[in-house]
Amino acid sequence: MRIFKSSIILSMIFATAISLAACGEKVSEKNKEEVSVHTEIPDNKENDEKQQNKEDSYEQTLFDNSRVHTVNIDISKENWDDLLENYLDKTKYEADITIDGEKIKRVSFSTKGNSSLKFAENNRYSFKVNFGKFVDGQTYKGLDKLHLNNAFGDRAYMKDYISYEIFKNTGVKAPLFSYVWLTINGKDYGLYIAIEEIGESFLKRTSNGEGKLYKPKTENINDHIKGEDLVYTDDNIDSYTGIFNHDVTAVTEKDNLTVINDLKGLAQGDNLNDFIDTDEVIRYFAAHNFVLNYDSYTGVMIRNYYLYLNNGKLSMLPWDYNNSFGKLSSVDKDNYTSGELGKSITEPLKGSAEQMRPMWSWIVSDKKYKEQYYKVYDELLKDYFESGKCSKDIDDIYKMIRPFVEKDPTTNVTAEEFDNACDLLKDLTTYRAKAIRSQISEKGK
Repeated sequence: MRIFKSSIILSMIFATAISLAACGEKVSEKNKEEVSVHTEIPDNKENDEKQQNKEDSYEQTLFDNSRVHTVNIDISKENWDDLLENYLDKTKYEADITIDGEKIKRVSFSTKGNSSLKFAENNRYSFKVNFGKFVDGQTYKGLDKLHLNNAFGDRAYMKDYISYEIFKNTGVKAPLFSYVWLTINGKDYGLYIAIEEIGESFLKRTSNGEGKLYKPKTENINDHIKGEDLVYTDDNIDSYTGIFNHDVTAVTEKDNLTVINDLKGLAQGDNLNDFIDTDEVIRYFAAHNFVLNYDSYTGVMIRNYYLYLNNGKLSMLPWDYNNSFGKLSSVDKDNYTSGELGKSITEPLKGSAEQMRPMWSWIVSDKKYKEQYYKVYDELLKDYFESGKCSKDIDDIYKMIRPFVEKDPTTNVTAEEFDNACDLLKDLTTYRAKAIRSQISEKGK
């Protein structure tokens, strides 16, 4: 009986299979595709790997700025002693670095900076780490170079931090940043600001690796300016050594000639969108002019900005803002619209004529672009300052890093000076925002 039932069942299965096959012959090609789509089991492995890679990227790990990270440098005593004795040479020493417990061997470790290096006290220098200098292609979770800034001239430890937040809130591509407790050979060295270098890894993170970077600067204050002011002079590459001697990514002669052509188009002033990424440059200057930093393109010494060439157009990227609000030591809350805090957003230059800063001057010389500039400010003020977000950021950072400032062995900033500096920075950002709001309101009258 069991055999008979089994035979019947097998017969039914066989008949059903034949029937389905017959029906399948009648299905159109289109219907076959539809059936295939609906019955295919999706493979999420690639998406899962991408998500996992993102979570393990340097953006999500070292530059998680909700906490203070740990960085230790292991360097031989001989090399460390030599660095301390010859810190101005910026020699690249081989060392090992451990970031939040993860060790990366054979990295390049050197001093960096200008004033922050020359006038540093207690051997508290800024440093630079190149992960791939001695091991070709080596990175830290995709990061090729890391800066460890000593907060020179910044008793609040957060001028760089807040400045880059302002750029981010204006929609400008800015380097990532976080705080780290630095130790050298296991010995406490101090609270530092970790900053992503604007270079290859930055371009991969922000622009799919596309574009070319230069870091123009005045090579010698006594020399004739060689293009770093972005003034067009002629079509000769040698006339722009202030730009082309400071390429950051690999560039070609064609790239350099494109830069010159863009500067020429900028000088002529017609069809600017063919030569300049006007939206990006307007956003850059809105953020930059807020923070009153003159160790830059808007000052006498032209430096501390990146020139970015992409799709045949030029734009600017921010760098080095420890001098933001540099000489302001108090706030006159009754007269905040006057003086440096009330400096006009349409007259931001110090020590230079408008014609010598062409990348800026076109913004206010054209009604359409000027209106766009005001609109960017309106959005920035509403979203970041008038909403209270900036003040909250300062409060949150203060609470997070104060214990580290107190125990910092190389700083010359007392806890009381730190407290006062943070209060001042909050006032400076608040009243600078109010002063600019007043300027925008006056413009509408």
